[in-house]
Amino acid sequence: MKIVFIYCLLLFFSFSAKAQSLRWLDIEKKSVYRIDIKKSVLEKSSNSFEWQEIGKVELKNIKEKDVIEGAETTCLNTDDKNFVYLLMGCTNQVYQFNYQTLLLERIDKTYYGGFNCRSTKFIRNKTIYSVGGYGLYRTNNLFVYYQANRNEWDAVNFLNDAPKSIFVGLSGYVKKTDSFLTGYNDFLSESENSGKSYIDYGFYEYKFKENKWYKLGEINQTLIRNHKVKKFQYFHWNGKYFVFRIFDQQFNNLIIIDPFLNEVYHWVDKKRLFDVDIPEKLEYEYVHEDSLFSYKVFKTGNRNERHKIAISIEETKKQATYIGKLYEAENNNFWLLLIAIGIGLVLVSFVIYNKFFKSKNIKKYVFLGSNALNSLEIKMIEVLMKNYEKGGMSSEQISAFLEINDKNIDNQRKLRHEFIKSLNLKLKMIYNFENSVERNPSKTDKRIFDYQLNEEIFKKLKKEFKDNYHDFKGKVS
Repeated sequence: MKIVFIYCLLLFFSFSAKAQSLRWLDIEKKSVYRIDIKKSVLEKSSNSFEWQEIGKVELKNIKEKDVIEGAETTCLNTDDKNFVYLLMGCTNQVYQFNYQTLLLERIDKTYYGGFNCRSTKFIRNKTIYSVGGYGLYRTNNLFVYYQANRNEWDAVNFLNDAPKSIFVGLSGYVKKTDSFLTGYNDFLSESENSGKSYIDYGFYEYKFKENKWYKLGEINQTLIRNHKVKKFQYFHWNGKYFVFRIFDQQFNNLIIIDPFLNEVYHWVDKKRLFDVDIPEKLEYEYVHEDSLFSYKVFKTGNRNERHKIAISIEETKKQATYIGKLYEAENNNFWLLLIAIGIGLVLVSFVIYNKFFKSKNIKKYVFLGSNALNSLEIKMIEVLMKNYEKGGMSSEQISAFLEINDKNIDNQRKLRHEFIKSLNLKLKMIYNFENSVERNPSKTDKRIFDYQLNEEIFKKLKKEFKDNYHDFKGKVS
């Protein structure tokens, strides 16, 4: 994390740069813009490399020395398609730009910034917010908003404690619920933990109307916890899903998170649609509505060309494999939990009595009640059931589930084989059925094998769940 501090210092020491320019990505226009402050010229690019001059810009209340060359500038779109706000990273400077009149104006009176590098910025009810960030030797959890009538920033005072840090994690504003979600945040303070950074795996929601924070749970999803984040990687948010890429061995992997249903999906880019390198600049990869846009380098003769690709997040999610919950929910009310458990025990006792003591099938109650299976094996069966209609799970997904994807290919194959073999033996003890988990050639590549429950055993498991199975798809962890 100290590299983040060095990055911020470089931004501030770049005041003396010869050619100062303001550069931003306008997601709605799917283009990158830049204004040379000295020449007052606006340029536009659809690929960040080839630029088209648009015209002369009128500058108002702008000092060249205040514009930091290379600083990340966030573009916030408004209801007026010709009007945007531009927020310069690490400074709290606020500009407004009109595409029609080509007027660039600085509207804030910020005297000093430096604490909000890589903060999460958004507009709520026509008010600009900046949440968290890094600066002054530490990450922070500040929730500040821009007061247009005073041209200054102010901070929200919560009724309870906020997460300790909000920085480069899963963060985004939810318009539908008027709330802010955040989790998987880095924490760094030179005066704590010997100056070493660590990740807060909590997942939180701030409700504006209540002015309170709620901890929804702890992120225990193995694939996410084991993911080594690149130093400036983005976790994209489109208002419904968090989306980000990881590269594992030979393929790009796309992780799609539905925080509302608490579901995580894993998609493997076997067609190699994406570039191997994961961009560290937002203008090279971003989301807008249902689309994920990314650039890929193609070699043409002696030159490299960049082409923009776009995929539907919803369609990709349908093809992806469900791998479990994002977080394990926390129950903050002990007595309600106790009452719920008591009622649950009474209901379960009633159901068991009526269903099993009047029959001779008590031995074959749901496999979850079997002592033969450990928790990992039970979870494996649940995930296989969840993905049955999608053709099961690939070898890579089994390895990720077992947390062995850091081992070499031969060791992974051996460990997968031993795990499935042991699971099949235990299921045979319970159901007297051979090869409950089958190993079949992949439909896309016959050299690769997928793992799927046998149709007959799947029907038995489904029958045992009965009414509970109808809710199973949305509740499996």
